[in-house]
Amino acid sequence: MPKSKHRRNSKNRPRRNVHAGPPVRNPEPSPPWVPRVGVGLIIASVVVILLGYLPAVDDITESLPLFGPNWGLVAGFTLMISGFLVLIRWQ
Repeated sequence: MPKSKHRRNSKNRPRRNVHAGPPVRNPEPSPPWVPRVGVGLIIASVVVILLGYLPAVDDITESLPLFGPNWGLVAGFTLMISGFLVLIRWQ
């Protein structure tokens, strides 16, 4: 019976670990403005949503053609989503 190729000359080669995956790299830290801007946008979104429910602001903005009385919710959730998108970059 022929001998297998990997045991030729009685040298045992180390086996490759197929389950280990690629080596882990340490990611570079994000710039300091990323968490500040992300948290600031989320706080601003809460303020805009609360401003949308004030009667004095509602009287001024009820004639908006696109969103009407729901401008606070639309703008607030847009700011909140953009804040979360910025915080995704935070490492």
